[in-house]
Amino acid sequence: MTRLRRASGGQGAFECAREPQVVNAVLAGRWPDGADETLVSHAATCETCREVAAVAVLLREDVDHSRHEVHVPAAGQIWWRAAVRARLESTHAATRPITWMHGITGAIVVGSLLAALTIAWPSVPGLARQAWTAAAGFFPSPEVAGAIVSGLRLSVIAGVLAAAFLIVAPLALYLVLSDD
Repeated sequence: MTRLRRASGGQGAFECAREPQVVNAVLAGRWPDGADETLVSHAATCETCREVAAVAVLLREDVDHSRHEVHVPAAGQIWWRAAVRARLESTHAATRPITWMHGITGAIVVGSLLAALTIAWPSVPGLARQAWTAAAGFFPSPEVAGAIVSGLRLSVIAGVLAAAFLIVAPLALYLVLSDD
């Protein structure tokens, strides 16, 4: 307190020899009722000790008030929480290889589907042409059959892309959102 007053250039820029006694009395909870009468009368006349006592009393009350607000859980509850957390961490560590295997399996499945699609793709237009040629008798004219075949080619391509997206998107989300 006196250092602040000296730094700011305020009045009473001296240090009182009894200031530590006032602080000790306040911290011990003996101020002003349980303190020495001479110390209380000195603090009433000494500006430094009066200010120190006022500030120390406020700080002591604040500490006492904050002690009442703090709720420390019971030791058993802390132990239980630690045990639950340890179990969860060990479970997470144990499932990490399984999570990796799911991801690798999904990647193998997607790769196999894309490989099968790549192998089968050249024969798809020929098979579609044969099927539509056989079914051409059901259509009223060859132009209608040609329009349907060309439309179905685009639909098959869109369907294959949609199926690939429906397989890859959840797998990608799973790999991105997994907490490894």
